[in-house]
Amino acid sequence: MLTLTSEYALRAVVHLAQVGGGPVTAPFIAERTKVPAGYLQKILRTLSRAGILDSQRGVGGGFLLARKPSEITVLDVLSASDDSIPRIRKCPLDIPDHVRLCALHRLLDEQLANLERVFAATSIADILNEEDGIRPLCQKLTTNLT
Repeated sequence: MLTLTSEYALRAVVHLAQVGGGPVTAPFIAERTKVPAGYLQKILRTLSRAGILDSQRGVGGGFLLARKPSEITVLDVLSASDDSIPRIRKCPLDIPDHVRLCALHRLLDEQLANLERVFAATSIADILNEEDGIRPLCQKLTTNLT
């Protein structure tokens, strides 16, 4: 349902939220998120134009979040990546008698609307604050005490 571009954009934004602070270079983000560097550059520019990221040129430059992680939703990142949730507004089969959605397409649209609501209500901070013991994009640190 979501494009690879959106997945990559979410990885980059989550990574930047995790590291916080100053700018991070595109090659470093690419390495940490396992996104092809050339493709990531394009995504980072798109996120910058959308106001999700700021970029700084020159020595010590790179990318950083333009807003706090709590102010950026998953839907913001998806929308910046041109990946909106495809709602069903009319009969996709163009059946003339279907002046409203049939039961099948109404069910599908209701679930798409729910997905849109969840993405709009979930911030990047929410993703990072999940307490399931697994941090996004991070290998769990293990300590060998023996």
